[in-house]
Amino acid sequence: MNDPKLKVILSALLDKKAENVVYIDVHEVNPFSDYFIIATATSQRHALALGQHLKEILVENEIPTHHIEGRNSSEWVLVDANEYVIHIFSEQARIHYGLEKLWSNLKIVRVS
Repeated sequence: MNDPKLKVILSALLDKKAENVVYIDVHEVNPFSDYFIIATATSQRHALALGQHLKEILVENEIPTHHIEGRNSSEWVLVDANEYVIHIFSEQARIHYGLEKLWSNLKIVRVS
């Protein structure tokens, strides 16, 4: 992984104890983003804290953020940072939506 912005995002998630963090390089099949990053939060508060921390880290590192969705619903917080789309799920929502299965034809890299 040679992408410095991806490293910043992954570190921010790991710093706040996100679980089962993976990233998927989608740049060859998705014209809007380069990476999907998926993480699991252990609780509603944890999901919100991860989203807020990530937002702060993105600003500090001058990584543009298009928008954040789901701050009122902790089942799925989505941070759209243009080339990087970060999905923070509850464990149940992650299983339900199965993003890893949708992108299983691509290389999925487990970080934690």
